[in-house]
Amino acid sequence: MAIGFAWGGWVTGDSARVMRASAETSGRMSVLVPLCVAQFTAADGALAKFKATGPYSRENVVGEFVKSVASTNMDYSFAKACATGIETEIGKTATKT
Repeated sequence: MAIGFAWGGWVTGDSARVMRASAETSGRMSVLVPLCVAQFTAADGALAKFKATGPYSRENVVGEFVKSVASTNMDYSFAKACATGIETEIGKTATKT
């Protein structure tokens, strides 16, 4: 049994539930973050305020302009992921010009 857990990849029921929840959240974020970025960049004045805000409070700016995406309310982890997506999008557009 020890070999199964150590080398065989066996996990307990609680570990499996944690891994499932993590995978579900990751999959959901991969779909919702691009939608959030699109909604945020479409809002008037959002990018200017985002650029003017320090990196530690950008999640608040995202939450101010985007309240929900596809019936998913904005929470801290979602706002942080969206802010990271927005930073990536700003970086892409900066290198194109």
